Amino acid sequence: MMRTILVGAVGALVMAAPARAEAVPKLLRDWTALNGLCRGGSGDDPRTRAACDQRDAIDRRLAAAGWCYGRPGDIGAQRTWQPCGGGVGQPARAGTPQGAARRALLDAARGPAEAGRGQPVQFVVHALNRDGPWAFLFARMQRPDGRPLGRGADDLASDDYAALLHQDGDGWRVVDFAVGPTDVAWEGWDRRHGAPASVFAVR
Repeated sequence: MMRTILVGAVGALVMAAPARAEAVPKLLRDWTALNGLCRGGSGDDPRTRAACDQRDAIDRRLAAAGWCYGRPGDIGAQRTWQPCGGGVGQPARAGTPQGAARRALLDAARGPAEAGRGQPVQFVVHALNRDGPWAFLFARMQRPDGRPLGRGADDLASDDYAALLHQDGDGWRVVDFAVGPTDVAWEGWDRRHGAPASVFAVR
């Protein structure tokens, strides 16, 4: 209930008039709260999608107020909101699929995550970006009931999962992936596969 109230309350603020300079600190606090709900929620939960949509609306208000999210070339962990200028520039950003397009991408990405596990995997999405025929997923894997995945002695070090997908005439297919990475496993995937760098943005 509290989660729904927070998403609704912050969403109402997002619909307000364009940001004034004095409103930026509150927008930054609201963005941080919504970003936590977006990244920490279940990928199949409508409240998670609502939080992501409202966070993205605040993105646009902050950009209109002259604020930029990191510098071109920053990895996700390095990016923070700061006034544009002095070498700070808004990097090109891929779109975030919703609805049926989102479900199709998550279903296509699930194969390598479930291989050899003998159980279905649900994603808690940290990033799901699409740029043309390319898409990138970074997520935490869990059981459909929300419990952590069971791990064997030889299993990998984390429940994280990353996948690069490409769309062709037969739909989406995984062209590269990392199961259980502990670092930025997708570094270099843009050059290796010819994918746009913008698709790999991770907050």
